[in-house]
Amino acid sequence: MSVFANFVAFDLETTGLEVDKNEIVEVAGVRFTLELKNGHIVTKNIANFESLVRPNMRIPPDATAVNNITNEMVESAPNIGDVLKDFAQFCGISTILVAHNAEFDARFLAAALKKTSLMSIKNPILDSLKVSRKIMPESPNHKLVTLAKRLRRQINVAFDETALHRALYDCEVLREVFVAILKKRLQPKDFELSNFLRAVEKVHGPSIALKL
Repeated sequence: MSVFANFVAFDLETTGLEVDKNEIVEVAGVRFTLELKNGHIVTKNIANFESLVRPNMRIPPDATAVNNITNEMVESAPNIGDVLKDFAQFCGISTILVAHNAEFDARFLAAALKKTSLMSIKNPILDSLKVSRKIMPESPNHKLVTLAKRLRRQINVAFDETALHRALYDCEVLREVFVAILKKRLQPKDFELSNFLRAVEKVHGPSIALKL
């Protein structure tokens, strides 16, 4: 019986794009594995994680316009240290993390971990953006929404463009898009735990590590 890799598709929402000036306001993740059905690899959800974060600054209106997270929504939210501690436990030590434009999320995660003096998250991180650029060069762009539309018939999640830019829904879409893209290049055996990282490096390059 095949043993497949375990993943966490994760996403952060922030107060802006500059890691030295802005902060995380939401963390979400979808933990999943894979299974073989009728000879085809499909995703199998394990658990979800979602938490707003109370930042040490006001959320600018332009950030709220993108992620729909207001200052009122985060007033009673936990601080980033507590959220990241829970998120690290949710991920565990044996999962492979996946994010879209993962360098952005990795920078914010590393900065927050450094500020809170928490232990580093040492899981390998893969960037679905890198994978899509390598495997789907014909796509007009590689935004998650564009890829989801192009792969609509191959993904197992109801596509709702109005729900994008809330972290948990983005993770659910990412889970499906990431696997659908890889299936264009990898064989079912490549998704097995013992083979996956070696197989995916051919289209991704080395995995990303948090730099603290």
